[in-house]
Formats: sequence, structure tokens, C-alpha cells
Amino acid sequence: MKIKKRYGKHGGYLPHCVDRDIIRRIKKEEANNPEYYIRVDDKFFILNEALITDSYKYIGFFIYGISLLYIIGRFSINKEIGFGFSFLIILAGSLSIFYYHNHPKKELILDRMNGMITFPNYFYFKPFTMPFEDCLVAWSVKNSGASPTAPRLSLLHPNGFTSTDVMGADILEDWCFMNWYMDKNRPLPPGTAFDEYRLQDFERRKAEGFPKPLFPGTFHTPERTPSQHRQRKEIGGW
Repeated sequence: MKIKKRYGKHGGYLPHCVDRDIIRRIKKEEANNPEYYIRVDDKFFILNEALITDSYKYIGFFIYGISLLYIIGRFSINKEIGFGFSFLIILAGSLSIFYYHNHPKKELILDRMNGMITFPNYFYFKPFTMPFEDCLVAWSVKNSGASPTAPRLSLLHPNGFTSTDVMGADILEDWCFMNWYMDKNRPLPPGTAFDEYRLQDFERRKAEGFPKPLFPGTFHTPERTPSQHRQRKEIGGW
């Protein structure tokens, strides 16, 4: 998938690199909560990005409530009911609830072994899948003025203009985590959610000769134990 290398009139992208010891440490009990994490292991990191769709359900019920009060009010003061207006707001409520129950999955999928990333598109459009190294990333603030939203990590769509915001509000933290996880030549990121997979991941990299990291970095990612770190240095040379 070819992507237009442009990000608005200001330009600017975050580099693929690991330049810090990340603070984000996903706990095992957190990883078992499907409301946020669909899968967390040494092969896939799948984050639920659909929490925002809950708002459609509440918007739908809110619109229904407003339309009901409107109709009751028109009856109570003996005025002709505006059926056209009532129909439109009821339709809007119905569409909001329908979208909530039928929207496509909104997931951020990091495929560590194959180096691929999948992230949501708008509404019913198909999600984007591309090599992680080709993904263009910046930060975005969707609102401006007196009440701007917190900046978030923004993944550029192939059209070169629109984007999808993912993860939380700590942009550099989230991006560093993604790079660390997607570099299959490095140890898994910190966090108890990955602990049960660290040994098998170490043995896989050892069998491959401990190839050097795919992405540059100023932070030296350590192995879990001094013995493992020593083996990596002796075999891989880094």
C-alpha cells in the first residue's frame, strides 16, 4: 500500500526509534480486560479502539428522549405536532443506535512477527493494513481554541490527508512502546502482561542468532536476566 508522504501544511513525522525507557507497563490483569485489550502476547498486541462508539448509544437514547419530550410538549399545548421534525430526530437516534450495534471492529493491531500494523478507518470503511515501517505518524489536536482536546498519536491514512488517532494522550510514550514492541529483534517491552512470553521470545531470537534491532534507538533495551543479556552480546554482538 503506497502512502502519500504528506501530513498537512505543517508536515513533520515521528521517527521509528526506541529512545527511552517507557513508563507504559501493561499489567497482566489489565491485559485480561477485553474492554481495552483484545490480545497481548509475544506475537500480537491488539488494542480496543472502539470505546468512542459507546457515545453513539447514549446519543441515540438522548435524541429519542428529546423527541419524546418534544411530541408530548406539542400535545400538551394543543399545537400541531411537527411530524417531519420529529421523524428526523427519531431517525437520527435510530441511526446512532444502529451504528453502535453494527459498526465494524475498531482495533489497533500490531503484528510483531510479520511487521504489520492495522488501524481503524472512519465509520464503515475498511481498516488500513500496512508494513509498520511505512506507517507515517505525527500528533494531532482535533479541536483548537479555548478547549482543545489532548494531543494524541495520529496515524496517517494512505490518502495523505486524513488520519486516525490511537492509544492515549502521551504521544512519545505510546509511539516508543509501539516501536519497541514491533521490533521483534528486541526483548518484549516492560510489563507483567509479557512476562509469560519472555523466555520463548528469547529462545526464538537466540535461534535466529540475535539479529540487531530493526529500528534505531538511544535506549539500550536489556534482556530479562544478566545471563540472557550476556548470551545476546556474545552471539549477536550488541
